[in-house]
Amino acid sequence: MSIPFPASINKDSLFIWLIHSISETFHDRAILKGGMALRLIESPRNTNDLDYIFVPYESKKDILVDLENIVSDIPDSEIDISLHSKSVRINIYHKKTSIQLEANVGKECKSLPISTSSYAKRVNETGRIINIMDLNVALSHKLCAWNERRLVRDLYDIYFLYKMVNAFPEKNIIIQRLNNIQSRIPRLKKKKKMGLYDFFNELLKEIKQINFEKIKTELSPLLKKEDLVGLDIKIKAALNELLDKMETSF
Repeated sequence: MSIPFPASINKDSLFIWLIHSISETFHDRAILKGGMALRLIESPRNTNDLDYIFVPYESKKDILVDLENIVSDIPDSEIDISLHSKSVRINIYHKKTSIQLEANVGKECKSLPISTSSYAKRVNETGRIINIMDLNVALSHKLCAWNERRLVRDLYDIYFLYKMVNAFPEKNIIIQRLNNIQSRIPRLKKKKKMGLYDFFNELLKEIKQINFEKIKTELSPLLKKEDLVGLDIKIKAALNELLDKMETSF
């Protein structure tokens, strides 16, 4: 059964419609991750993406037809679907709204149920229960994502997951990702592996370089102005604390 398309569309209502439609089609096999998963646990950071992992699947082609059927129900839109080495990427352009949906597959992924209710209420929709990536797993991947692309928004998400919801990274996930680094940063592009000691040093160097101007420049489009003031201090404190705990427990 397809989810009725809303009469009035903005980015939030399109997000909710997609999230609910994917849940209706894939049920527990669809696990939301990334920025939108954090929005559902009250992160204030805006996002333009929907990131999913679908389990248990062997190939991204196994989910392609169902995803195509879902987005084909969006009226008056331009849909661009592309297959990449590890994912299906769908860009949706509906009038003045654009969203990117990225879908990966895997054999398993720890998850937890969450309600979309608080987000759905913003567009007068009823919430439903969906699955998001387990928060400890999410933090582990966020740390490694930061290592590979060095984005301030990743540092913010690490801060949020650790300080606001008490997540703590899983050592085995971090080691696994450090043994197969996928980076476009020139100095990291040829470095396919990194040990924990080097990773900790890289994170420590980044913490020392955090300042308000850097936070403001990269996060202004994603956070309200009042959320930015003092955020550099909060992030530095949280990341220093997290790093100390990782060095002790890992």
